[in-house]
Amino acid sequence: MNAPEEKPLDRANGSEAPSENKVKAKFHAKSTHSQAQRDRIVAALRVRPQTSYDLRRLGCYQAPARVKELRDRFGFVIETVRITLVDRDGYLHPRAALYSLIAEPGGQQPQ
Repeated sequence: MNAPEEKPLDRANGSEAPSENKVKAKFHAKSTHSQAQRDRIVAALRVRPQTSYDLRRLGCYQAPARVKELRDRFGFVIETVRITLVDRDGYLHPRAALYSLIAEPGGQQPQ
């Protein structure tokens, strides 16, 4: 008798769906899911450099963590420069981050 073929587990959610059949999830525009935040950050960085303040206004309250994930797990090259900025209420924020997309995974230049 042949043993049943084992399917690889999809570790992301613990299901028994084969990993190669994973479909990228779609999130609503105001989702706070980590992947939705990463998607918004990449989209914004493709337009222009963004400050940590800009990214918070996009609903990314842990922008440094999401940027680190984009670098370490997904291969994006993102430059961080420390700047001083004044928010719309007049508060001074020394050492705020300014993020710039230098290259996308695989060495592609930003679109």
